[in-house]
Amino acid sequence: MAASLLTDDLILEILSRLPARSLHQFKCVSVPWRDLITDPTNRRKLPQALAGFLYMAVSNNRRIHHHFASVYGAVAPFDPALHYLRPNKDEGITQVDACNGLLLYRRYKKNKATPWIEDACHFVVCNPATGRWVELPHPPQPQEPANSRNHTTGLAFDPVVSSHFHVLCFEYNFPGAYIKGVNIYSSRAGAWSRRDSGMVEKVILCSKCVYVGGMLYVIGNLKHINGEYVLVGVDMEGKVWKTIRVPYG
Repeated sequence: MAASLLTDDLILEILSRLPARSLHQFKCVSVPWRDLITDPTNRRKLPQALAGFLYMAVSNNRRIHHHFASVYGAVAPFDPALHYLRPNKDEGITQVDACNGLLLYRRYKKNKATPWIEDACHFVVCNPATGRWVELPHPPQPQEPANSRNHTTGLAFDPVVSSHFHVLCFEYNFPGAYIKGVNIYSSRAGAWSRRDSGMVEKVILCSKCVYVGGMLYVIGNLKHINGEYVLVGVDMEGKVWKTIRVPYG
């Protein structure tokens, strides 16, 4: 009865503060709430859960086209090309990671003389459902070699736990390419921090990152032990490190 006294604007304001999972559960409260949540005009005000795949396709004229394939077969609620992330033709953009509806991109100035090297790289985190994005400051430590594409970087975000996200950029020890530390960006603090590796083992990372249960995981290789693989995990403060042996065969 109390909820019936609230105006639609007040209900939208309350619903906009909920995680996407809870929002979809509230569609079952009543028909008016369902219509309010699913109304296209309210899309930008409410969190959206995206379930699908982003992929690129190259046409005959070698132009790259961005696409989104929805798991539910629905039309993409955003433009997969994300033109607003590329303000001019001299900049390129590469998708680095995705986590629970947020996308991590690396934006860079194109180097015409040496196209395999990215000049002036920086990270951008984007919510394609709302069109909002934030450009991250450069990490505190310089990355080697100059081509930062070779560095493993992951995005950590759980809207059920918090509206804030983290970006973890692993730092390598050259030569050898073993992990020596990690640079962590916190959207809550709006700044980077650095932590030395808490592992005894020398691990070379060799896969994309996955965020589960407050830890960012990535497959690594113990090259000095017959190429044995391990799962490396680190928490969002860089204080807790763990390695889990991957079963062989």
